[in-house]
Amino acid sequence: MRLTRFGLPVLFLALAACEEPPATEAPPPEVFVVTASEQLYQPERTFTARIDSRSDVNITAQVSGKLTAVHFREGDTVEAGAPLFDIDPAPYKAALSRAKAEHERAKATLAEAKSNFSRANKLVDKGYISDSEYDTLKARQQEAEAAEQSARAARESAQVDLSYTHIEAPQAGRVGRSIASVGDVVSPGFGTLTTLVGGNDMQAVFQIPERLLTEAAMSDNQPKPSEIEVGLELPNGSEYPYTGNIVYVSNRVDSNTGTVEVRAAMPNPRDLLRPGMFVQAHVRLKQSLSGLMIPQAALQVDQQGTYVFTVNTNNLVLRNNLMTGDRFGENVLVTEGLVAGEKVILRGIQKVRPGSEVQVSDYKPATDPHTGSQPQKDQNEDTDKTNAPAATDNNGGTAP
Repeated sequence: MRLTRFGLPVLFLALAACEEPPATEAPPPEVFVVTASEQLYQPERTFTARIDSRSDVNITAQVSGKLTAVHFREGDTVEAGAPLFDIDPAPYKAALSRAKAEHERAKATLAEAKSNFSRANKLVDKGYISDSEYDTLKARQQEAEAAEQSARAARESAQVDLSYTHIEAPQAGRVGRSIASVGDVVSPGFGTLTTLVGGNDMQAVFQIPERLLTEAAMSDNQPKPSEIEVGLELPNGSEYPYTGNIVYVSNRVDSNTGTVEVRAAMPNPRDLLRPGMFVQAHVRLKQSLSGLMIPQAALQVDQQGTYVFTVNTNNLVLRNNLMTGDRFGENVLVTEGLVAGEKVILRGIQKVRPGSEVQVSDYKPATDPHTGSQPQKDQNEDTDKTNAPAATDNNGGTAP
């Protein structure tokens, strides 16, 4: 009776348990992958640069006198040889006339001394004059020759001084503000009368860290200066339409800043560049290189270093430790640890671990991805980008 009351319900429960279906295993997590591929890129560095002119000329007075004329409008473009200033020439014309007269007198004295010495040469052989008289006549001729040369030099100097009263442009370029006005007395000590800047002789001057210079010097593939071009970003953010070449690298490091001065010659046919202007100099190789690229968002970092998760042909997750280079847009250059064609996990990284099985889907970005042909700036990046809202993608996450 006891067995009947308690045994039958237990038996029924056991039979019911045997009839339940077995539990099914959870499917492998889904991940979204991108394929590591070779892309073209241009290694680039960006530096803050200052525009300088190699033909920035200070126009000064070389003689003293009253300024009688200013022949230009401030800010105008002038040609080489164009008149700029006139200084009162009257005292210098008088000095030139006096020098000419002194020179003529010296020439007459020399002619007389030469004639006397010529007669002395005939008389001394016949014994009509003594050796002492002969030596005196010879010395007078030599004195007359020296006096004539001195008078000629004084005449030439007076002629040069007179020419300095008419100041001309030594080169073509844009003339600056006139410091002196008509009626001012100017002199060599007066200082700069105006400035003249040549239009097509501009240079971008910037400083590079000594670390970069050392790395470039130690590289096995050190580029030649002829293989490097320099582009400019103007103060308004637009791209300068012409590129230049590096023409100077300083032979010393500035001990105060730890940098080396570099100069790049820039064409300026449209007169867009002015001395003192600050621009961004983009230093890059002329020819593009090819390198293995993956999205920056796929990189993971731990105590062992930088790595990514990849998926093999059996849909198993592998860990690949990487060595990376520069960043280009949304991509990063991989120098070691990955080969072209490998599938790199970009979305769903938090769901996997090495050795686990996954379901693989190709990642489809919400916007067109950046390629390696648009290098990322090294300095002065636009910080406004960090405040922009993240774009959503079709892969369960935000676009990198």
